[in-house]
Amino acid sequence: MYNLLISLGVAGLAFGIGAAMGQWVYGFAPAMLVLPVVYFLLARRTGQQLEVIMTRAGAELQAGRLKPAREIIETGYALGPWQFLITQQIHAQLGALEFMQRNYKQARPLLEKAWKRNWQAQGMLGILDARAGKHDEALVRLGKASLLAKREPLYWALTCWLLLDAKRVDEAQRKVVEGLETVENSKSLKELQTAIANDKLKRFRWDRAFGQTWYQFFPEQAQAQAQRGQAANDPRMRNRKTFPQPRR
Repeated sequence: MYNLLISLGVAGLAFGIGAAMGQWVYGFAPAMLVLPVVYFLLARRTGQQLEVIMTRAGAELQAGRLKPAREIIETGYALGPWQFLITQQIHAQLGALEFMQRNYKQARPLLEKAWKRNWQAQGMLGILDARAGKHDEALVRLGKASLLAKREPLYWALTCWLLLDAKRVDEAQRKVVEGLETVENSKSLKELQTAIANDKLKRFRWDRAFGQTWYQFFPEQAQAQAQRGQAANDPRMRNRKTFPQPRR
């Protein structure tokens, strides 16, 4: 907001200078020239400041220091009055952090304050809705956020997952076809389409098809996969003999 107000003030000054040189109409051209330039520069400066904050927070997350990362992200709220959607972006980042830590009660109110076009935040809310049996609400959320997500295979995959979780297999098949029409030559979506068509979803590895980013929506799967990996690398577990359980 402050960036826009400053830009309007500078444009008003340019208009006044132009008008003072002759008729008032002479002020329009310099005002219309100055307004977008000043706003762009101020918005870029705010964006760079936010980028620095997120980079610092990312370094803390990589080191496993969650509390300092959260505190650093929260400093971004100070930039909210300067630029539109900054506050909503901070809400989304903090909500995602809580969600990935499986603190779902803390995550929901933050994610609900995120921008409605932020499809990652809406996707996380959709997962929470689905777990509460509200699949229709989850799909509506993702549908409203589709404008900026249509080129993302993961977006289509998440929508298909919600449909499959609701036992709406035919709709999921149509949705993955729609995704392939939008994101042509997506290998991951083709794999998903084949798995749905051949009824092989039980063996389908969503994380292998869509990468580690799949885990941001299903953090419990990341933990389970890590535990399986640790067991596979443990010689005691590899060499451990199993015996049939007695019949009852």
